[in-house]
Amino acid sequence: MSGKTLEELAEAVAKLDRYYLMNLSFNKPPQFILDVMTAAMLLIGEENPTWATIMRNLPRTDGKGLMEMVVEYDPSDVSDATKAKARDLLSKYTLEHMRFPFTATVFEWAMSAVNA
Repeated sequence: MSGKTLEELAEAVAKLDRYYLMNLSFNKPPQFILDVMTAAMLLIGEENPTWATIMRNLPRTDGKGLMEMVVEYDPSDVSDATKAKARDLLSKYTLEHMRFPFTATVFEWAMSAVNA
């Protein structure tokens, strides 16, 4: 991992160019993308994220999208069970598995968030 703090990683996610969202416009995404994005959505409060809900929430700019919600993330607001579920999804991967800048940045944030 990068050695950055959770807050620094959250800011990196929030600053991602929304152009990268187009790279995630798969009807059926590769499993690593689905797992990383599902873990991130779980951590910000989406109880049962599906690819459809992930794709709906990513481009939101009303303060309720992933890119904004990670900045507001408070580890104490997330149950250990939710963190464990997200950790399980992420545990199959390393940063080297992430083939897109967007997923690499979200992966780093999510890994830090589940361990916060």
